[in-house]
Amino acid sequence: MGQIGNLKSWTTNMNSARQLNIGPFQSDVLDLSRWLAAFLVVAEHLRSLLFADHGQPGALGGAGWKVFYFFTHFGHFAVMVFFVMSGFLVGGKVLERLALGNFTWQKYAVDRISRLYAVYLLALLVGGAFDSLGYLHFNDFGLYDHTSSGRIASASWNYHATLSLQTLGVNLIMCQTILGPVFGSNGPLWSLANEAWYYLLGPLAFVLVFGRETVRRLLGFVGFAAVLWFLPGPIRLYALIWLLGALLYFVNHRRLVPLWLALILLGAALTIARMEWFGDAVVQDFLIGISFALVINSAAGPGRRLPGNRWSRAAANCSYSVYLCHFPFLVFVYSVLFHLGVVRYPGAAAPKYIVLYALLLVLVLGWCYLISLATERQTPRIRSWLTQQLIRKPQIMSSPVPRPRDLT
Repeated sequence: MGQIGNLKSWTTNMNSARQLNIGPFQSDVLDLSRWLAAFLVVAEHLRSLLFADHGQPGALGGAGWKVFYFFTHFGHFAVMVFFVMSGFLVGGKVLERLALGNFTWQKYAVDRISRLYAVYLLALLVGGAFDSLGYLHFNDFGLYDHTSSGRIASASWNYHATLSLQTLGVNLIMCQTILGPVFGSNGPLWSLANEAWYYLLGPLAFVLVFGRETVRRLLGFVGFAAVLWFLPGPIRLYALIWLLGALLYFVNHRRLVPLWLALILLGAALTIARMEWFGDAVVQDFLIGISFALVINSAAGPGRRLPGNRWSRAAANCSYSVYLCHFPFLVFVYSVLFHLGVVRYPGAAAPKYIVLYALLLVLVLGWCYLISLATERQTPRIRSWLTQQLIRKPQIMSSPVPRPRDLT
C-alpha cells in the first residue's frame, strides 16, 4: 500500500508541475555552466600534454604553479556537470511532455539524433583523419602508438590500434566502452556513450512510471530492463546522476536552497573531489552532481540576467563541438610541434610553455568554433529534414496551418 501511495503522490506532482519553465536567469546559469565545463575539459587535456602532472618528476613547483595545476584538473568533474544538465534539459522535457500527454518516441528520436550526430559524425571523421596523418608523419614522440617515454594520463592507450573500421562502427552506434574502445585518440567520447544511452534509459523509466496506457508502460518495462541488462555497471551507476538532473523537473517551480548556499556547496564538493579527501571517486562524483543540481534549482524563478549573457550563450552554443573535437586536434598539433622541435616531452616542460599553453588554448577553441558552424549551428536544419523523412504527417485536404517553430 505504501508503494501505491508513493506512486499516486508522484503522479499528482507530475500533473501539477506541467511546464518546465526555464527562466532567463536559469537559462544564463545553464549557458555559463555549459561553456565553462567544456573549457575545463580542454584546459586539463592541454595541460597534460605540455606539463608533467603534479607530483610527477618534472612537475613545476611554486605557489603560482600549484594554483595552475589545481584549476586545470577539473575535466572529469566537468563531465558530471554535463550529466546533470543533460538530465535536466532532456529528461525534464520528456517528463513535461508526458505530463501534457504529447510525448512521442518519433519526435523524441528525431530531436536526439539530430542533436547528437550533427557534431558526432564529423568529429569521428576529422578526428580519425588527424590521427592517421599524425601517425604517418608526426609520431616522433610516440603518442599515436603509445611508445612515448612521457607519462601522460590522457595518452594511456595505442591510438593507432583503435582506428579500425570495426571500432568506428562500435562508436557510430554509441557502444564505445561497452563493445569496444573509443575511436582513435578521442578519449572524451567515453562520456558521450553514457549520455546517449541515458537518452534511452531515462524516457523508458519515465514511461514505465508515468505512462497513461498499460501497453506503453509494459513496453517501457521491457525496454528499460533490456537496456539495463545491456549496459555495464559503471554506466548504470552514473545514470543516477543524469536522473537526478531530470527529477529537478518536479521542483523547478521553487528553490530548495538559496543560490549563495548552493554555490558554496558546489565549491566545497569540487574542492573535496580535487583534493581527493574521499578515497572513493564515485562518492566525489555524486557530491558534485548533487551540489550542481542544487545550483540549477536555486537559479529557478525570477532573477537578473547574468552579465555577458549574450557572449555566454554564443560560447555555450559551440560547447558540444568543443568537447567532441578538441582532443584529436590537440594531439595532432602537439605532435607537429614536437616534430619541429618546438616542444619537448612534458617531463621537461619549461615555465615559458605557459605562453604556448595560452596560444594553443585559443587555437583549439577557434578550431572547434569553426567546426560548430558546420555542425551545431545546422542542427535545426538537420532536425527539420529528419522530421520530414521519418515522421508521417496526416493527409489534410484543407490548407495547411503553419506551426510555430520548435525550439526544443
